[in-house]
Amino acid sequence: MFRIASSSIGPLRQGVNHRLVRSVSYILPTLPTLENIKVSKKGFDGLFSADTVDQLWFKQGQAIVDRLNAELVQKSVSNPPTDLGELITLTFSKPELQRIYENASMLHNLQFVMESIQPNEQNLNRIQKSDESALLQTPTIQTEFPNEPTDPELRDWIIDSFGSIAEFRTLLLNSAKGIKGNGLTWLVAQATYSDSAMRSTSGISNPEPSYNKLAVMNTYNAGTVDDSIRSGQITKLKEQKRAKKEALRKRQRERSEIEGKELEEEVEEDTPKENDIFLGTIEEAEEAFSYSDRKLMPLLAIDASMKTYVPDYGVFGKAAYLDNVWDCINWDVVVARTPKRFKPSVAFEN
Repeated sequence: MFRIASSSIGPLRQGVNHRLVRSVSYILPTLPTLENIKVSKKGFDGLFSADTVDQLWFKQGQAIVDRLNAELVQKSVSNPPTDLGELITLTFSKPELQRIYENASMLHNLQFVMESIQPNEQNLNRIQKSDESALLQTPTIQTEFPNEPTDPELRDWIIDSFGSIAEFRTLLLNSAKGIKGNGLTWLVAQATYSDSAMRSTSGISNPEPSYNKLAVMNTYNAGTVDDSIRSGQITKLKEQKRAKKEALRKRQRERSEIEGKELEEEVEEDTPKENDIFLGTIEEAEEAFSYSDRKLMPLLAIDASMKTYVPDYGVFGKAAYLDNVWDCINWDVVVARTPKRFKPSVAFEN
């Protein structure tokens, strides 16, 4: 992942005098495949022209790096973490550092996407613009296509999760087609067994996540796959709701004191009555399962943004672009990112 040029490591701090902030900066990493394309100017075989690679990675990537470093200086942030993922986690819930979070996420996503693909020399003649007739083509599920994953364990996991490689490919590409604007489609590994169930079964106080499912999901703009962000957003929304209620009660108390009236206590709709058996709200149950227990690990990312495909494929060429993306997926990289699959011998209750 990304690294900062300075060796300083420590907690994220803000509000430090500019003269005291150490010189730190993130740099655009060197990806050998893209460096070779830049030198040869031959393009990314089977997917992008040389100009598009230059625009997407070198120009766009460097622009994001420059904005991120400028924001770190402007906000007087000292000792940012060396890992970009840690920077994303530390800044997402701080409104004053929103632009740092956005640029860090975009930088992370861009690298993840470009490392997920490789040139396909057998697909040299398919980089071309599509006309409006592409919109009238009837969608079909292709049963025969190139570049299927060959790793036996990954294939088995995909088939168990989606039914077949063909159904997985269709879901992955159709999810990307459905994105309007800027967004990414991800293949993620899920750990869906509750922490309490795993602790009681393994006897380990803090067991490692047990990834047992694969799933496809979309993120938009600067969104990324991060469990701490997902759970933190729910907590933040609940805190905002409580703060609004408390502010309303305060105004009501002040008004009642001015008018000399006694304030009637309001009963919350979801407050259990005496002697009632209270199981909690649907939202609380959903939060506990979807965010507290479920863990996600990204394995593959496809950029479905217009700026990625329009230069080479035109406004009608998204489907052709995504077909080529599939042909260029580097399954060795996906396998290297994939955690060990958990196959339970007994069924756990969530």
